[in-house]
Amino acid sequence: MKYGIMYYKETDNIGDDIQTYVAKRFLPRIDYCIDREALNCFIPEQKEYVCVIMNGWFMHNKAAWPPSPYINPLLLSMHFTCLEKVDVGEKYLQGLGGEYLKTHQPIGARDVETQKRLTKNGIKNYFSGCMTLTMKAFENIKKQDYICLVDLDEKSTKIIKENTKRKIKEITHDVEPSKIKEKTFEQRMKDVEELLKTYQAAHIVFTNRLHVALPCLALGTKVVLIHKEKFEEDRLGTYLPYVTAFSDAEFEKSDIKNIIENPEPNKQDYLSISSSLEKKCEDFIKKCEQEQLEISNLPDIEEYKQYVEKLNWYKQLHEDIRVKAKNNIYESEKRYLEYEQTINKNNEEWQENYKKLENEYQNITQEHQKARQELEEIYNSKGWKLLEKIRKIKPRKIK
Repeated sequence: MKYGIMYYKETDNIGDDIQTYVAKRFLPRIDYCIDREALNCFIPEQKEYVCVIMNGWFMHNKAAWPPSPYINPLLLSMHFTCLEKVDVGEKYLQGLGGEYLKTHQPIGARDVETQKRLTKNGIKNYFSGCMTLTMKAFENIKKQDYICLVDLDEKSTKIIKENTKRKIKEITHDVEPSKIKEKTFEQRMKDVEELLKTYQAAHIVFTNRLHVALPCLALGTKVVLIHKEKFEEDRLGTYLPYVTAFSDAEFEKSDIKNIIENPEPNKQDYLSISSSLEKKCEDFIKKCEQEQLEISNLPDIEEYKQYVEKLNWYKQLHEDIRVKAKNNIYESEKRYLEYEQTINKNNEEWQENYKKLENEYQNITQEHQKARQELEEIYNSKGWKLLEKIRKIKPRKIK
């Protein structure tokens, strides 16, 4: 039996490589590296099945679904997204895509929102949890006195720095797709391992990344997940009860020094998820080793190659349309933002002018009140009253 590992060749997020790294340890060997965004174009060297653990985030190129017929999959820890600004939403879970999933159901969902999506499309499923929770702590890693801040916003970063004298390591999971795809698969996995060792050795890790928080749980590193008030419910919501989590507003009001110096122990609720995932992966590998899959149902390699040529052509067309549409949306958003900024600027100027007019009006009103007071004093004076009496005396006629 041959084995393949799924990865995202042009990722912009190291979290994708972490997902690949955790699946890799269950495989007896790796015969093929398969790009997640070109799953339907995979062709082995000969007519054969290739066993693949398919976990993670699915997917940018919805036209790459369903996968190649040569892939014998374990579908678990999957997140099906419909958050694309320009894409097909959940339609790839219907038709051929849905039929493929039904052939392999029940599907292991990484989160509750994915379960809802699958259920809505008539696909049997269960909550499997995230594969990163199966991470194993590395041996001979000593705890050190530094703190990792992973992709935190400037405000949270500033607050933490003001409340500790410990060394700070600022880390990002953002990567340049054009650069990371130039690295070999082995180098990418080595980079992930070094990064995870850095997290394991840390005193504490603060992050807004789910695929920092969950691996840290598994590695035994104290971790705090800081999220926005309005967060991505479909990705984060399921896992907030499993970690120490704050909204950024809550975090600002917290006892930061105490959180740093006396962090809460990690919750252990994830362990049942982790052990269940491990068993499913191990059972899958045992089945692959023992099972004789019938290859007569597979397409001929040369015929499928011709089919893939067409797929690649369609994929490029689809990608060009998608990129153009996204650019149009980004351009529209940019213009809308400029328009909004102009409105806000005009509002600010109007507010400023209104305040000036209001101040002038108050000054005039004050002057008017002062003049009235002065006149009232004059009208109430003895001199004015005497003048009133004099005016009432009829003038004598001069003879």
